[in-house]
Amino acid sequence: MDKKEYIIRQLGRTKNKRYESYVVTRIVHLLNDFSIKFVTQQYVSRPEGRALTDLFFPQFGIHIEVDEGQHFTCAAIKEDKVREADIVNATGHEIIRVDVTKSFEKINSKIDEIVEKLKVLRCNEQFSAWDIDSEFDPQTYIQRGYIDIVDHVAFKTIKDACNCFGHNYSGYQRAGATHPNPHIMLWFPKLFPNGEWDNQISNDEKTIIERNMNDIKAREHIFSHLNDKEKHKHQRIVFAKVRDNLGDTLYRFRGLYSLDVQKSNENTGLVWKRTKTKVNTYPQPKN
Repeated sequence: MDKKEYIIRQLGRTKNKRYESYVVTRIVHLLNDFSIKFVTQQYVSRPEGRALTDLFFPQFGIHIEVDEGQHFTCAAIKEDKVREADIVNATGHEIIRVDVTKSFEKINSKIDEIVEKLKVLRCNEQFSAWDIDSEFDPQTYIQRGYIDIVDHVAFKTIKDACNCFGHNYSGYQRAGATHPNPHIMLWFPKLFPNGEWDNQISNDEKTIIERNMNDIKAREHIFSHLNDKEKHKHQRIVFAKVRDNLGDTLYRFRGLYSLDVQKSNENTGLVWKRTKTKVNTYPQPKN
């Protein structure tokens, strides 16, 4: 998918929401700068579920919310404040609201203010232009030396994620792979019931529970990890299989998780706690 296809598909997601569509498309067209990435209807993790913001600029950590009439009831105002606080606390991002119940002139004035703010941020020397090809290229992260959750890193295939950690795969389909550190493995789970597995991730993404739905297999799997005295199976770098907001399958980086031995048992399953949101990458060994 090239930038043209990406942009058309993102803007198409707002077509059934008139005011949201107007605000989003006006901001994008006035920016007229496709080195700036934008995401429409962006999911954000919260302690009690997930939030959906109308427009997100990942390079700046800025979300735009379009507030229509239903946002101004007492209950909605209170709910929006809690929701906004959750997003800010979880991400450190900024939220800018556009009140579309106001006059057309005031709506456009607010949009102009947002566009100007984004253009100023664009001029920062630390700004990194959006490159849709390098975004999914393992070499980008090998050269950088790390993968950080704040960069919203995801790969199109399992082998691309593996190749960030010293591998040179041309294809790979397994749910686990080795890491240069023998105490760490790479894991590519489906974090929802699938086949014989029922893996779940908490709303804040800090905890993963892994369990086979077959009690006998679950018991064997759980105790093989709990009885691993060398702790070779106690840390995992997770790239969860997801569908992005355009419906494409990706393997999204969630962080480094460590086994919580105290909370893991045959009833609950294996409990994994996130311990790092940034991990080192490794070049392929030279022959």
